[in-house]
Amino acid sequence: MIEQDRNFDDLAARFACNIYGSAKGEIRLAIVWQHLLQTLPQLGAKQSLRILDGGCGFGQLARRLAGLGHELVLSDLSRNMLAQAERQFAAELPDATVRFVHAPLQSLDPEQLGTFDLVLLHAVLEWLAQPQRTLGRLLALIKPGGYLSLMFYNRDALVFRNLIRGNWRKVESGELQGEAGGLTPYHPLSLREVESWLQQWGLSVIGHAGVRVIYDYMDTRLRDARAVDEVVRMELQYAQQEPYLHLGRYLHLVARRPK
Repeated sequence: MIEQDRNFDDLAARFACNIYGSAKGEIRLAIVWQHLLQTLPQLGAKQSLRILDGGCGFGQLARRLAGLGHELVLSDLSRNMLAQAERQFAAELPDATVRFVHAPLQSLDPEQLGTFDLVLLHAVLEWLAQPQRTLGRLLALIKPGGYLSLMFYNRDALVFRNLIRGNWRKVESGELQGEAGGLTPYHPLSLREVESWLQQWGLSVIGHAGVRVIYDYMDTRLRDARAVDEVVRMELQYAQQEPYLHLGRYLHLVARRPK
């Protein structure tokens, strides 16, 4: 049983090259960014919003939001990840309104940080020891009528990927979660599961998208031969279409807290 949230201090350099600096990282960022702008057009308006990026990593999406004039608070359990985010902001957006908080998600307190128009939680939920409990606590940080942008590792896509690779015993065992210290998430989550939590808490989902519904299933030689912008174009065509969105390596949901 996993008893601690995953801290990526030990893998910050590897993430910089193999995740954030890779084609799959570029595709993930492009899909989530376009889906956010489409679902929340107020992000492109002149009014500044308060936004929390929980488990911010290197802060790529946060920098784009700061570039639109929004006020950002970035938090991460990893001191190394957060330090890299600070360096990137200093280099690219030295005048941005941004605060950095080195802390576990569970300690983020609305009395200290205030509340936010939008809370981002991207590729974090699946690495938590208690994902449902932690997410439920974070809802207090969202203003009434505010929004949650939630991206998580898709358990159904993991099942399908193992099926087409012939890993049938693994699928039949149901043991798909990773172990402490590994790179497979602790808690891959299904859309049905997460939506049931949000419904229980009174949030309404206003947008769904699959992230990498094509790329992760392509033959390696074929996908390496494609330009990233060409892959993004095709991914965007199918990211919100049934049934393809359910095959995304990640799922991106935008939900609204009631007023």
